[in-house]
Amino acid sequence: MMAVSLAGAALLFIAMTYGSAETAAIAATLAGPAIAVPWAGLCACIWFHPQRGNMQPGNRFIGRLPNAVQLFFRWYASLFLAAFVLMGLVVWPALALAWL
Repeated sequence: MMAVSLAGAALLFIAMTYGSAETAAIAATLAGPAIAVPWAGLCACIWFHPQRGNMQPGNRFIGRLPNAVQLFFRWYASLFLAAFVLMGLVVWPALALAWL
């Protein structure tokens, strides 16, 4: 996941440095999903792993909180992650294409 994200950032940098304005704009349009989706996947794996996830009741930080607070943090993280994926996959390319 990290390699895809770094490759997207590197290609964006190369396109902005050496390419034309249109090439840079297209690279910026494609770089959003290439960077956002792997990071969302990484966050989902770290936060919601069934046994060792940071949002699990057995975690040393979250597990010490009351159940209602744990539930709030899990819901907030899941809604944030869904919004992050939506922004990376839909909103970023739509705005980038609109601004071309």
